[in-house]
Order: sequence, then structure tokens, then C-alpha cells
Amino acid sequence: MRADSAVKTFARGVMWMTLGSIGARAVTLISSVILARLLLPEHFGLFSTAMVVINAIQLIPDLGLTQALIVHSDSNQRASSTSFYAILTTATLLATAVYLGAGFIAHIARQPQVAPVLQVLAVNLVVSAAASVPIALMQKAQRWRAQAMVEFAAPVASAVVMVLMAYWGYGVWSIVGGSLTRSAVLALSVWILSRWRPSGGVDWHLLRALFRYSRWIVIERISAFLLLNTDNAYLARWQGARMLGFYALPYNWISVPVGYFVLQANRVLLPVLSALSNLEQQKAVLLKALRTLSFVLSPIYFFLIFHAALFVHTLFGAKWSPSVPVLQWLACYALAYSLAGGILSSFYWATRRPQLAVYPTWAGLAVAGAGLVWSAGEWDALSVAKCFTIAMYTRGLLMLAGLRVYGVFNMSEVLQAVTRGWIPSILSALATALLTPLIPLDSTGKLLAVVIIYAILYLVICGTLWERKPLAYFGRERWQRALSGVRPMPNRPSS
Repeated sequence: MRADSAVKTFARGVMWMTLGSIGARAVTLISSVILARLLLPEHFGLFSTAMVVINAIQLIPDLGLTQALIVHSDSNQRASSTSFYAILTTATLLATAVYLGAGFIAHIARQPQVAPVLQVLAVNLVVSAAASVPIALMQKAQRWRAQAMVEFAAPVASAVVMVLMAYWGYGVWSIVGGSLTRSAVLALSVWILSRWRPSGGVDWHLLRALFRYSRWIVIERISAFLLLNTDNAYLARWQGARMLGFYALPYNWISVPVGYFVLQANRVLLPVLSALSNLEQQKAVLLKALRTLSFVLSPIYFFLIFHAALFVHTLFGAKWSPSVPVLQWLACYALAYSLAGGILSSFYWATRRPQLAVYPTWAGLAVAGAGLVWSAGEWDALSVAKCFTIAMYTRGLLMLAGLRVYGVFNMSEVLQAVTRGWIPSILSALATALLTPLIPLDSTGKLLAVVIIYAILYLVICGTLWERKPLAYFGRERWQRALSGVRPMPNRPSS
């Protein structure tokens, strides 16, 4: 695969996966509104408590073998079957442990009712494991449209089951039934579409060879999970639910763009980079991905930094005022995570140097851990946000520094790609900050007007700085070129 073809595949893959993600999120939001009217808060609480355990355990079963299958070009039927049996066996053992230990976990959580919920949700570990290899093979084949359709169909089926069961009075079991339905529909769909079936047994020599690479994936995944969740655990333990609320609300909002764009870009980038034949081509695709994400995400987070007060007070009310500075710091945190720490992991995985993603994450964890220990449990939400922002920038900068070992990267061009959208975003944010007091509307109308003005200014400034045409980003041709990854040819001198 050539670099320009890979850029085109990356752009279209991200488009399909993002559309599928947005569609799935829309279905989830609609169903959650309906469920909120049919169920009680304690039903959601029980399910959420059980899912904390399930989500933590789901980091382990695939052992990083699905990424190994995608990255290694010589992966064959034997490697796929070996990985499938290893993953399914691990998931079955973990599911059995959850089933047997559900009572103990419920005792620790001081919620006896969560034990049967945990026991049923343990089935999800096995069902998800059964789908992991077919999904990885679809990603390796870069069948993005099929995967996006599958991942949209699963939440639709789940929503139907949840709403019907809730209407019939099944309480928390309606959410559990919806979760099982989602996993089952996803697994069944990918098995049908992938047309892959396991054969033979486990090749232990091959499994050891794959695991020498994949173990770093598991380590990085667990380390990143700790870095991304220790802040919430600290506030819940030492400061209570109220302070956690002032942190969790802005954290959830800054996580939305990451979920829509960064996670989908990572899923697409790994197989695209793995299919390229040399490092120069991989470098070209990575820089394109960094520039694209910076263009899309920078305006979102700089808007939140400069307009946090208007955003919070308009959407949530004055009682959430303590969340305003927390949102500003977490928006800075998200810039580091989304534009450096998040996307570079796929590059290191694809180039078979996954340890370069692990060490920076450990450094970020060390910074965050040192801060929390020094705080002695006395930090509020704002102090925690500052600490974890510093930790995330530590991780991001070390991730970027790791590119130097490849010898083909000029760090100035990498930094330019990462910060591509920063200057237009800052200029647009400053201009709208000055205009905001002059807008004669109520808070809702003012927020909407500021968003529209900000978006127009951002596109105008981008067109002026990058294309020398202020209206370049208002034309259909420019967006088609952006999606195709094709640059315009320079004008030839007349003969």
C-alpha cells in the first residue's frame, strides 16, 4: 500500500467509524432518556457498580493478541485460531472467577444486590472474547463500513430489549438484558460478516512468539486505565460524591470528542500503518492523522478553555460554578491526551515498539501518584485536575520524544502537526471572548451565537493561514480533498 492510498483509507475509515459511533451514541442517549422515566435511580446504580468490575476485567482477556494479529503481516489461520482459543480460555476463566467471587465483591461494595447482576454480566466477558478475533480480522482487512454498520446495529437491538423489559417491569435486569443483547448481536454479526472460523488447536510456540509482543499492549492498556481513572477514585474516596460531581461532569464532556474521534482514529490507524511497507510511508500517514485531529479537536478544547463559564452556567446552571475552572484545566488535559498521548500509541504498536507507549504512561502515573500522595487526601477537584493535566502533558511530551528513536522524524514538523489548529483556535476564542458581552441575548441564545461565530472565525482563519484564501474551508472541493487525502497540484508555468 502506498502512503497516499493509506491516507485516503485512513480518512474514510475514520469517517465511517465516527459515523457509526455517533449513530450508536444517539441511540444510547435516546434509550437512556426513556429508561430514566421507566426505571429508578437505584437500578442504574446497581448496574454501574457491576460494570466498574466488568470494565476493569475486560482489559485482560484478549491479552493484546488481537493487536498482534493486526500488526504482524505474516499472521495466518494458525495464528488466528491460536489467538482465538487463548482469548476464549482466558475470558472463561475470568468469567468463572467473577461468578464465584460476586458475593465477595458485593460485600466489599456494600451492595448485596449487585452479586446476581455481576454473575449474569460475567457472560459478557465470554461473548465479547468470542468476537474479538473476527473483529480484529475485519480491521486488518480494513472493512470499515461493515464494522460501522455492525456497531450501530448492536446498540439498536440493545435499546429495543432494554425499553421493552423496563416497560414490563424487570427493573435493573432490563439494563442487564440490553447489555447482553448488545454483546450477542455484535458477536453474531461479526462472525457472519467475517466468514472466519477457527481450526486446529493451540500452537504454543506461536502463542509465545505473539505474546512477547502483545504483553506490552496489556501493560500499556492497564497503565492507561489507571492514569485515566485514579483521579475519580481519589475524589470518591477522600472528598466524597459532591466534589467528585464537580470533577466528573466536565470530565465526561471533555471525553466525548475523544470517544468520537481519537478512539476511532486509533482503531483505523493501527491496521493502516501495519499495512505500509516502510517507515517513511508510516511517518506520512501519522503526520496526516496528527494534523487532522488537531484541526478537528483544537477548536473544541480551546472553546471550552475560553468560554467555560458561559458553557457551564448555560447548560447546567449556577450551582455548577465550581466546575468552571475544572473544565478549563481538563480541556488542557484533553489536548495532551488526544493530540499526543492517544494517537501515538497506535504508531508504536504498528512499528512493533509498544514499550515506547508504556514508559511515558508510567511516567505520567508517577507524576500523578506523587501528587496524590503529597496531597494527603486534601485536594479538591481543581487541584486534582491540575495534577492530572501535568501528568498527561508529561506522558504526551515523552510520547513525542519517543519518535526520535526512529531517525526519520523532525521534531519541529511533529510539533507543527500536533499544534496545527492551536493558533486559529486561540485567535477565534479571543475574538469571541471580546464579542460575547456585546451579544444582546439570553444565556442560551448567547451560547449558540458564540458557537456559530467561533466556528466561522476558525474556518476563516484556517483558510487565511493555510490556503491564503479566507473562504477556502467553505467550499465543497476543499473538504473532498481533505477526505481523500489528495493535495492540489501546483500550477504549471505557461510555455
